[in-house]
Amino acid sequence: MADNQTEFKVRQRYNNLREFYRHLTLYGVVNLSLILIWAVSGGGYFWPITVLVVWGVVIGLHAVSLGLVPIIDDIFPFFSSDWEEQQVKKMLKESKSSKREDKDEKKTDPKSS
Repeated sequence: MADNQTEFKVRQRYNNLREFYRHLTLYGVVNLSLILIWAVSGGGYFWPITVLVVWGVVIGLHAVSLGLVPIIDDIFPFFSSDWEEQQVKKMLKESKSSKREDKDEKKTDPKSS
């Protein structure tokens, strides 16, 4: 069962990366075409910049979501894929320790009897 889940996660990760690289390739081809059209049509105002910037931001966000920009995980730890799991474990540990402290206080506190 665990092997199937691990294999599923690996395949899902691979598919996500493949889609990202397809997206990146499409970005390059389309924007190169737009720049060539701009250059052949005589230049002037560089109108392809709008597509380059907007689509570039989308590509950047896609890369961040896949963890391909590791420095982002250092700056914004909640972007990392295992952050939620770490936080849940931390809160569960804190919850268990606070319950133990409450039980210890009730045992040692003579007023509670």
